Amino acid sequence: MIRVLSGAALLAIAAGAAWFAPSSWLTVVAAVVAALAFVEFARLFDALGAAVPRSLGLILTAAACVFAAVPQAPLLPVLLTGAVFAAIWVVALGGPESRSALAAPALVFAPLYIGVPLGLLVNLHWLEGREVALLLLLTVIASDTSQYYAGRMLGRSPLAPTISPKKTVEGAIGGFVGGMMAMGWLGGYWLPEMGLTARLVLGGWIVGLGIVGDLFESAMKRAAQVKDSSALIPGHGGMLDRIDALLLATPAYFFALRYAWLVWR
Repeated sequence: MIRVLSGAALLAIAAGAAWFAPSSWLTVVAAVVAALAFVEFARLFDALGAAVPRSLGLILTAAACVFAAVPQAPLLPVLLTGAVFAAIWVVALGGPESRSALAAPALVFAPLYIGVPLGLLVNLHWLEGREVALLLLLTVIASDTSQYYAGRMLGRSPLAPTISPKKTVEGAIGGFVGGMMAMGWLGGYWLPEMGLTARLVLGGWIVGLGIVGDLFESAMKRAAQVKDSSALIPGHGGMLDRIDALLLATPAYFFALRYAWLVWR
């Protein structure tokens, strides 16, 4: 019951923000979410013996989010500059733990893994409209929900037993059905210029990458020997647990709409 209630509240908040809030406000919200997710990400690496610098990591991740969100912002120079500062910080200024083989790559990876995808979602909201941004959120949510309930009712065959024992092939199939139906149906209203076949392909691509993103975060948690990235959201774990599918799905959705769609048209 707690999972259902908190899930419904999260859906209402996310959908309401995407629909009613201006893009400038959403940029701030996305940066805060990115910062929360980075803290959880850093805790996972703490458990692996790599003390990722919090202050620099927060700045880099939030900055990557903002520069990815704002149209025509110089994202690439910011990322390259951040990577250089991250390497200098870890090698020259960090303590012995932060000089581990994992600390520098983790500090460079976090803005790309967390900040950029969240920023690109706001970028779509800014340039393509609230419907396009909300369509991605609802597709991922439909897939996640379908995976959960299909797995509980029908799950028999483990999908990736060494990474996430509770995930099943049947649950993944349910996720594909739910996500593709959401993209196919809602996309008919919000992406009317895209044909049904293209919408279903895009929905399947989003769901597949979402599942990979979920398994990737599960692999990090298993390596760190924790069940959830935090206890921030009752019944759902941490912020990183809630956005793991979105982090891989968003860049694919962004580039499909902004670039590949030019070919489809």
